[in-house]
Amino acid sequence: MNDHYPSASTSISKPTRRTLIKAAAWSVPVIAVAVATPLAAASVTPPEPQPAPGGGLSVWQGGTSLQTWTLTQPNRVQVNTGQNVGFESFNPDTGDAQPAGAFRSGVVTVTVQWGAGNGVADPTSYRLEERTLNGWVRVGPAPAETASGSVQYTYVGILNGAANLVPLPVVWLYPSAGGALTPTYVNTSLSSEFLSEKTSGSRVP
Repeated sequence: MNDHYPSASTSISKPTRRTLIKAAAWSVPVIAVAVATPLAAASVTPPEPQPAPGGGLSVWQGGTSLQTWTLTQPNRVQVNTGQNVGFESFNPDTGDAQPAGAFRSGVVTVTVQWGAGNGVADPTSYRLEERTLNGWVRVGPAPAETASGSVQYTYVGILNGAANLVPLPVVWLYPSAGGALTPTYVNTSLSSEFLSEKTSGSRVP
């Protein structure tokens, strides 16, 4: 009788621990894990600049200027050459300067006039030359040569603080007859929606 039993020399391999672990690893299902992430930081919009406060809490920085040149040819009156303008606002409780950029001037207007005034009763004719407007915009057409004339320029976007000064529009006035400067009175004014007017003038020559 031939019983089918394994002979003594036949060996049966047993699974090793490494094989079991490897098999178990392959049998583990893949599970997607959702990880909560913080929301992206929302962008912070800075507050809109407010109108410059009145009551003496806002003051002009810089201003207009007049220079007469009589030793050069042609002789001329230089208006606003090298001048900047801006404004400061102050805290009503502490008197300290408010943070730069917190307030706006609104539309700023520079007006240049020439003609009678300050003892000049019979002004003579002058012509205007725009040297550089520095971003300012003229209101209306350029004035013709005349004994009494004026021109205006506007600028939008001046904010408080020394870092926000802007150069003024530069214009030159020449006597229409040429040669020496002839009698006239030149006046400049600086005004805005939210700041008081600032003026200066000079008799020529």
